[in-house]
Amino acid sequence: MPSVPLHKDEDLQGLLIPQRQIPLLLPVSTVIEILGYREIVASDTEAGWLLGSFSWRNLTLPLISMERLLGVAREETRSRGRKRIIVVHVFSDRLKAPFVGIEATGMPRMVKLNEENLAAVEDEAWPGDWPVSHKVKVQETEALVPDLDRLGELVADL
Repeated sequence: MPSVPLHKDEDLQGLLIPQRQIPLLLPVSTVIEILGYREIVASDTEAGWLLGSFSWRNLTLPLISMERLLGVAREETRSRGRKRIIVVHVFSDRLKAPFVGIEATGMPRMVKLNEENLAAVEDEAWPGDWPVSHKVKVQETEALVPDLDRLGELVADL
């Protein structure tokens, strides 16, 4: 990850999105809305990471399990509990609407991102087709930074 010098007055805001194993880290500017879990229409595709679709602001958006997409087994539970849907802006001109929902296991938390509390973790290389750009450590928590360009393209390919 290229190092970008940040100063105290240039702190960025991020959201740690809870997952079962390792959280996702997204810039707040890409998160459009955090929703309570809602009715999902099952997907007819073979992509196990596409959980289905849901209605949002007169649109039908895909709901994605980043854990399944990255090969993490997903527990099947009927309880919605604390699960959330994080509506994010993805970058694909091939989609009808440039938004997708990402499943979260709980409420995201805001974190400040600056030189003191954000560092790249260089211990893993990601397969080229995975929608992950980096693994980072933020405030002592390891997190994955999704590649939203790649994620949008994967959804568009379906």
